[in-house]
Amino acid sequence: MNVFQLPVSQAAVAIRPPAGAEELLMLEAAASPAALAIALLGRLAHRADAGAIDWHEMSATDVDAALLHLRQVVFGDAIRAGVTCPGAQCRKPIDIGFGISSYLQHHAPRPPRGVEPAQEAGWMRLCGADVSFRLPSAGDQAAAALTGDPRRELIARCVRPAGIRAAALRRVENAMEAMAPNLARNLDARCPECGAAVQVYFDPRRFCLTELREHAAFIYEDTHLLAQHYHWPESDILALPRDRRIRYVEIVRAARSAA
Repeated sequence: MNVFQLPVSQAAVAIRPPAGAEELLMLEAAASPAALAIALLGRLAHRADAGAIDWHEMSATDVDAALLHLRQVVFGDAIRAGVTCPGAQCRKPIDIGFGISSYLQHHAPRPPRGVEPAQEAGWMRLCGADVSFRLPSAGDQAAAALTGDPRRELIARCVRPAGIRAAALRRVENAMEAMAPNLARNLDARCPECGAAVQVYFDPRRFCLTELREHAAFIYEDTHLLAQHYHWPESDILALPRDRRIRYVEIVRAARSAA
C-alpha cells in the first residue's frame, strides 16, 4: 500500500493499484468523471488507519489529488504530454513534462483571507458580510454535472443566502480557491524552436481516468485467455493484481507459442 496525505482534509490515505474488477469498472461505467472518480477511489483508497472514506463528501481538490497519487502508483511521478507549436510558421512538436509531487506542492492550499468559521460545521462566513459557504464536494460536482448549469447548481448548494451580489460571490470564490485550489488549470510553456508561448489545459481528473482506461484495455482479452486455459471463474481473475494477471497471461502465451 502507498500512503499519502490529502491536501485539504489532511487525511492520511492508503491506496492500491487497480485490479481487474476496477479496470472493468473504468471501461464499463456510464458515469461522469466525478462519479467514476468517486466509485474508483471508493474501491482503491481508504484511511491509513483502515477507516473508510466517503469520497462523496471529500472536496474536489482532495479527489483530484487522490487520482494523481493513484496515477503516480501505476505509472510513476512524471507526466509528459506532446503538443504542437501554435506558431503558423513552426508547428513543431513540443514535449511538456512535470512531476506530480511538485505540481501538488505548487498548488497547495493556503489560508483564506477575510473569512472565519461559521456556526455550522464545515461552513465558513465572509467577515463583515452575511454570507456563508462550504467547499464543493465531489458529490456536489457529480450531481451538478447532471444539470443544465453545473456552476449555478454548485453555487446553490454551497453558498448562502441565494442571490448574493457579484462582489460577494467573487470573495467566496477567491476564498474557496485558497482553501481548495482547483487542480485543473492551464500550463504555460514555450516552443524551444521559435519561442512562441504555448498554453495547455490540464484536467487531472480526465487525464488520469483516460490513462487508466487505456491501461485497462486488455482486461477482456486477459480474462478470456486465463478462463479458457485455467478454467478459473471470472471473479477470481478480476480479483488478481494486474501485474500477477499479466504474468499468468505471458506464461499461457509462451506455452501456446511453444506447442
